Parts: sequence; C-alpha cells; structure tokens
Amino acid sequence: MEPYRTVIRAASLSAAGLLALGTAPAAAQDPAKVAGDHYKVITENESIRVVEVNMPAGAKAVMHAHPDLAVVFLEPGTTKFTLAGGKSQTSPQAKRGTVIFMKAESHATETVGSTPSQAILIEFKKPGPAAGKGRNPSLPAPYMQVADDAAVRAFEMTAPPGGTVPEHTHGDHVIVSLTDATAEVTDKTGKKETLTFKKNTAMVAGPATHSAVNTGKTPLHLIVIEMK
Repeated sequence: MEPYRTVIRAASLSAAGLLALGTAPAAAQDPAKVAGDHYKVITENESIRVVEVNMPAGAKAVMHAHPDLAVVFLEPGTTKFTLAGGKSQTSPQAKRGTVIFMKAESHATETVGSTPSQAILIEFKKPGPAAGKGRNPSLPAPYMQVADDAAVRAFEMTAPPGGTVPEHTHGDHVIVSLTDATAEVTDKTGKKETLTFKKNTAMVAGPATHSAVNTGKTPLHLIVIEMK
C-alpha cells in the first residue's frame, strides 16, 4: 500500500473556480499567477494539478483560464462568470460535496452572493482515455458513485464511528475530506496505517488495496476522485 503522500489545504474556490477542462492554462492566464490571492496550487504531477480556491463574498478574480477539471465544492457560494467575449452567467446550484466536471474555458469571476465560495479543483493535464480503454474504477459500499467523466470517476463515502469498509482497490486518486476523522487502513499484507483526516482538506495517493475502519469519534465523510 502506498501511503497518502500529499496533504492539501482546504481549497476555496468560487463558483468561479468552475472553469474549465481541456488544455493546460497559458502562463499569462494561469489563475495561480494572475489571481494568486484566491487560487493556490497545492500539488501536481504529470497527469493532474490540484488547486485550492478561496473567494470571499464580493471577491473578484481577473480573466484566467483552466483546462478540463473536476470541482469539489466545500462552500458553494454564488459566482458570476464573465467570458472573454463579454457574456456572463452565474454558477449552478450546488451543495457541500457536490462534484462537477467543466470544460476548458477562460473567464473572470466574482462572488456575488453574501457567502464565500470554497472548493478544490482537480485540473486534468491529459485527455481522458478512449471509451473502454481506461480503468473502470469501482468501489464497494459504503462508497457511492456520484459523478463520472472521461478522465475520472467520483465517489462519496460516509462511515460512522466504528464503521468498516471492505477491502477495495484504488488507482491514482485524490481524497477530499468533509469532516475531521481518524481511520485505520489495513493493506493486503496485514500492515496497518492510521490516517488522520482534516475537514476541508485533500490528499493525493497512488494505487492501494486495503480495508478500513473509522477509529475516531466522528463520522468519516470523503469524496474520492479516481483516475481512469
């Protein structure tokens, strides 16, 4: 079992963060460069870049670009998107933990509601595999599939204190934690590891086969984005 290796701070995205999918952002339009007060790169590899976005109520971000991406909402506020051609639209209705896939796009954003928008963005550096050519991620209950796209598949999982998760296999994946929790995972050789999850944070991990039990006193609530 490969240990969870990268801890990510809660991403705060404004609906603005909903941007895009497709090609890597041009340097001049990279939101981490032109709107770095709201967009922070947490980690990246050859396949993905994970960005946290923080858009307080009334905040604005200048024109920027995203490639194709998945958005995990933490605090879904209302965001106004203004496209390069001047057309504008507001973000869709969402709730905490909602996963949305967006196509590549350039836009400026503004949080127009009275509440902040927070999210974690998973930007795709490569196109998804051809239909039937990639992995077909499947996780057992209590995991529940909540979204599917060419590049990734998203699952939601909730386990109460003492709750167990049967042995299952992950590929490369990103975990977003919606609660503070502690879990013990056991790999197929019997090796145990304790994981501490922080509310509104994320972890990036490689392939692993393990079972798990919630050893804490609070529910374990995760969104898991599995790469295809």
